[in-house]
Amino acid sequence: MSVAFDSNVNLTVEIAFDSNPFDTSPSFTDISTYVRSFETARGRVNELGQFGAGSATLVLSNADNRFNPTNTSSPYYDASAGKTKIQPLKRIRVSAVYDSSTYRIFEGFLDAIPVSYPANGNDSVVTILCSDAFRIFRNADIAAKGFRLGLTGLSEIGQSTRLALTTTGTELSSARVTAILDSIGWPSDRRDINTGTNNVVAQQGTDNILTALQEVETAENAQLFIAKDGDVTFRNRDYRLSNTKAINIQATFSNDGSNLPYQDVSISFDDEEIINVYEWTKEGSTTQYVADADSVLTYGAFSNAKTTINETDADVASLIQQKLAETSTPQIRFDKLVINPRQNTLLWNQALGREFGDRIKVKVVNPDGSSFEDEVLIESIQHSVSALAQSWTWTL
Repeated sequence: MSVAFDSNVNLTVEIAFDSNPFDTSPSFTDISTYVRSFETARGRVNELGQFGAGSATLVLSNADNRFNPTNTSSPYYDASAGKTKIQPLKRIRVSAVYDSSTYRIFEGFLDAIPVSYPANGNDSVVTILCSDAFRIFRNADIAAKGFRLGLTGLSEIGQSTRLALTTTGTELSSARVTAILDSIGWPSDRRDINTGTNNVVAQQGTDNILTALQEVETAENAQLFIAKDGDVTFRNRDYRLSNTKAINIQATFSNDGSNLPYQDVSISFDDEEIINVYEWTKEGSTTQYVADADSVLTYGAFSNAKTTINETDADVASLIQQKLAETSTPQIRFDKLVINPRQNTLLWNQALGREFGDRIKVKVVNPDGSSFEDEVLIESIQHSVSALAQSWTWTL
């Protein structure tokens, strides 16, 4: 059952002890009452990079030793199988309920389950480390060496019929993402895939699944990430130019009392995000070149070279024209926006509901009375929550 974080929000943490990672209808066990604190981190450094694997760290009270994988008396021990149910890759999800609506904060898989005994052994805690699906995708190849089951004795390593994928043809980027996910048995109800605009060609069988997906992401100028609800999310190159949440301000934050409050903000203005020369090449074809002469003259040359799986040189040329328009001049960047949702109940919908690519406005009033404001897109999201201290920090 959910437990009260405060008078406004209830928290739920669940682990699918009795289900396999890719089950479409997993059976979850509620462990909320044992959660002392958790932290989640998802996103990327800036819009020039690719999204990494999201992570979560949960500190659980283990006073009755229930989360110790070596405890054969634990309620999570499977006596019939002779092993603990507390296994790596078990699915986990963290949720919050505010105003009768349930918001997912993180969904992923267990990585490690270390047990510790602080306070001279008078306490016991388990700090569960978790990652989202990107970690699983790094460990499987397109060629998909798997196990042939059903043989006498030890399983023989070989080719799995479910995991095999041969990308010999040309297809739309979104169709390729779907085919790759199908190849590893990723559930169809855990995907959010925009229809692509570019075609892609065959890929190498030695690519791991994450690399293969990110090659498609590059060829589309897309955004590929695992959403807070665990869905594999693929947004086409037009998303930020057309989606309502990306083009319209979803919330305004300021430090002068006129809008939603924040606790801390930091801004940078540097050459970290300048790219003014692009040299991209479709595999086996002619390099496409584009540059911003004024930017090169002003800041010097910042080059980017890449080989893509696009179908045509024209698609490559179009991609780098789009990217040049985004990166040829330095941009004001909000490195950090720190918010305490408990400061104002209007913040809860924001802290629990925002996702990557949502547009917000941030206003900074300086000590001298001058002010600066800008519209920005969210690139990373972190939550740091202590159930015991009832503290919650939301960092963008």
